[in-house]
Amino acid sequence: MSQLVIRPAVLVDADALSALAHLVAPYFTRHPDGQGAELFFASITRDAMAERLCSPQFTYWVAIAETEKIIGAIAIRDNSHLYHLFVDPDQHRQGCAKQLWRHLKDVAIAAGNQGEFTVNSSMYAQAMYEKFGFVASGEKQETHGLVFIPMVLKLGSI
Repeated sequence: MSQLVIRPAVLVDADALSALAHLVAPYFTRHPDGQGAELFFASITRDAMAERLCSPQFTYWVAIAETEKIIGAIAIRDNSHLYHLFVDPDQHRQGCAKQLWRHLKDVAIAAGNQGEFTVNSSMYAQAMYEKFGFVASGEKQETHGLVFIPMVLKLGSI
């Protein structure tokens, strides 16, 4: 994949972010149809995305393809928790997530992060996060229709 354009997400991106999150939801919900994950789906509506885009607690970036379409998004909460990382399934395994992660990590460290990040990884994305240097920090969890494994990255330890 060629170098993507990565820019801060803005309020008008809320619809695209919501659509992207819905597109990839089956990769981390317990049931492919989303059964039991109603709270999660409420958190990825356009309005919920817009609320987070306006919150100083969250920072989002989007990856733009040559088509000028948003093909990926990443968010950090409190400058330490990787909150969202969504990539259009048509773009999986082409480097988009890696480019978004490198960007987020660099920006977070420049903003004062001391080199420690956490993420609740879907089972699907666990190997990718391990390639980024994350390690499991707990057992697999299932809550509100989602399945994930908590992970941590301590940059001084890799």
